[in-house]
Amino acid sequence: MVAEYITLDLLATQLSEIKHQHFSGRILLKSPLGQEWSLYIYLGRILYATGGSHPIRRWVRNTTIAGLDVSTAKDLQVRIDALTDISALTTAELESCWEYYLLVNWAHQGRISREGLIKQIQTTIVEVLFDIVGAKAVSCERIEEKQLAPQLILIDIDRALGIAVQQQQQWQQAGLVDISPDLAIDIVSVTKFQQMVSLSAYESLKQVLNGKQSIREIATKARKSPVMIGQSFLAQIQVCTLQLVSVPDFASPIDLAKLGMVKPLVVCIDDSPFVCDRLEQIFQQAGFQCISVMDSLKAIPIVIAKKPQIIFLDLVMPNANGYEICSRLRKISTFKDTPIVILTGNDGTIDRVRARVVGATDFLTKPVQSEFVLEITQKHLKIPIAK
Repeated sequence: MVAEYITLDLLATQLSEIKHQHFSGRILLKSPLGQEWSLYIYLGRILYATGGSHPIRRWVRNTTIAGLDVSTAKDLQVRIDALTDISALTTAELESCWEYYLLVNWAHQGRISREGLIKQIQTTIVEVLFDIVGAKAVSCERIEEKQLAPQLILIDIDRALGIAVQQQQQWQQAGLVDISPDLAIDIVSVTKFQQMVSLSAYESLKQVLNGKQSIREIATKARKSPVMIGQSFLAQIQVCTLQLVSVPDFASPIDLAKLGMVKPLVVCIDDSPFVCDRLEQIFQQAGFQCISVMDSLKAIPIVIAKKPQIIFLDLVMPNANGYEICSRLRKISTFKDTPIVILTGNDGTIDRVRARVVGATDFLTKPVQSEFVLEITQKHLKIPIAK
């Protein structure tokens, strides 16, 4: 079936119809050049948007702008914390829109403010619509599927499209019509470029005009609009002192997880530095991440924030004992099935029975030994472990 491409005016009309018909589902848009975008709709309003040439870079950039830093100082690659959070999503959430569901999780955990959440989603939607408008012609397909839930915020389609159209007009009026803000800028002639700017300006600019950061990313760092960045360097691009370079998107956290680049996370809750150090050593050698918590009062907030794949928990600790911590974790839906291994200094039957009652999965007798630690971990995570 040949796709039917429509102009911007017809697209605006169709989106208005979607709004007034209170459609819920997904709008799939495709350009003649093969780009695809998805608008997630609830009762005629936009919940989220994704797609285009740089969906992962956009997610990283806009989430960082919103106040939750998921980038590294070096190369803006997605942090391992964000990758680890991927494992907490269900298969349905991963296949639907993992970007949105990560935001849902972070909102529930209080890791992103309401203001930051709104900013991230609004910025993302307008940016996607900007690219759709720039495509000039797209095909538009309604897909009735289960909508994203919960609905964090709802954005008016007409208003968001109006902002995107205005931004696209500003982009074109600035002489940037043939330039994509997803392109990077690289210095072709260092000598000529040095003659055009001061020494201090050159030292700063060479850090971003390196062919690795898109115009949008440069704009974010400079706290300016992409239009201003494009205009600033347009003359040098036209005389070939600078050149535009295509840059690939970052690898998807889902793909990295499938490749095994996301290390399983273990949390050890024990007031003994020796036990914590020993478990960290064992797990790090086996290719795991391991976080130690020696203050039992901080244990639950840390577990909620990090969402480990398995927890090792001491029974006897000051302030809050292992029974209390285990019981409280089992009352949180996220940790209903997380393996909790009780660390005990004896084989007391009463201790084990009581621990089972509050939801313990298994037991490990101290002193901890590498062979038994990895054996019990492999048993409950059902993954091969290098011993």
